[in-house]
Amino acid sequence: MWQRIQAPSHRLVGSAFVMDMANGCAMLAVQFTGVALGAGPAVLGLLGAVGGAAYIISCLGSGMVADRFGPRRTTRLAAALMIVVWLAIAQAGRIELLLGLAMASGAIMALFWPSLMVWVADLSSGQARGLGRTLGMFNVSWTSGLLGGFVIAGALWDWVGQASLYCSVAAGLLILVLLQVTPGGASRGGEHPPDQPTALARPALGRRLRIAGRVGVFASFFCTAMVRALFPKVGEALGYSSALVGWAVGVPYLSAMVVFALTVTTGRWQYRSRKLWLAVPAGVVGMVLATSAQEPWQFLLGFSLVGVCGGISFVSSQFYGLHQPEHRRIASMRHHEVAVGAGQVAGPLLGGLVAGHYGQLPAAFALAAGVMIIAGLAQIVLWSVMSKADEASAA
Repeated sequence: MWQRIQAPSHRLVGSAFVMDMANGCAMLAVQFTGVALGAGPAVLGLLGAVGGAAYIISCLGSGMVADRFGPRRTTRLAAALMIVVWLAIAQAGRIELLLGLAMASGAIMALFWPSLMVWVADLSSGQARGLGRTLGMFNVSWTSGLLGGFVIAGALWDWVGQASLYCSVAAGLLILVLLQVTPGGASRGGEHPPDQPTALARPALGRRLRIAGRVGVFASFFCTAMVRALFPKVGEALGYSSALVGWAVGVPYLSAMVVFALTVTTGRWQYRSRKLWLAVPAGVVGMVLATSAQEPWQFLLGFSLVGVCGGISFVSSQFYGLHQPEHRRIASMRHHEVAVGAGQVAGPLLGGLVAGHYGQLPAAFALAAGVMIIAGLAQIVLWSVMSKADEASAA
């Protein structure tokens, strides 16, 4: 057991857990702070969206930083900067300041996550099964971290309010230690000798699975980010405790974590499309259920189905993005993270505007169900177009 913990790739898995636990606690605490300051749905949506917007923009340039300094230095820098941001959020007393700090958080995370995923891939076997197992553990780690962070913020908010952010600060210090004791795994920045070329299986099919997965990633993060931004207001209106709100916001990540855990146990899902087509329909059912929910269990069930969609889609986008030659990985992970960030921007922003316009928070969930339906149709069209193009090029 101790040897497993000492393995470099497992330290990165631990870093992912601690980072998203800290970030999940901070993100929900920001929304609770907005509710306490009297923010309406539109402002809460904006508060939940600006970080994702900064994330998307920064992802476009973060690859140059990672290429120049290597994943190890880049992730350590990002972790140190996040500690400063979390300390500032713990003291923020105005919506304008919260918005600025949320933007800073998104920009810094664009340095952290793509570089960390590339670092994980560089320390893993180039073969599909070895990479799939490592990514499965990595994804279980960050989803369980987010779930834990949301639950911690919900449990602590009624007791200590914004002081719950100091849990994030302590976690950030632990991340720095974990990253410091992990050796570099990339050839960039002179940290590691080049690895062997990755052997690819059916690259055309991998491309279709990757693109379809990214469409699902956008739709699922659209929904989960909207839930994170607006459900604290729903909970206040329905008289739910902050602890219940924390669990409701975290339950999509619990169901995604189950999906990720299954990918660790088998490699038979790789380069097979059947499971991918189950993802978006599950998300549609989940958001339709949340739109008409009257009881807490209905929200929990609906949000968990969205998590199933997110888990399957995320695996498809991430695995087929990293199961490529090394020189393509960072660019592919930037595209993957842009899909994540786009959903995190559009969901809270549009959901908040729709809920504010109609004066009904369930209207935002109805919008999310519509986005899921559009995503499913887009997957079908893109798959058909790419399949025909591949057939024509092979002829």
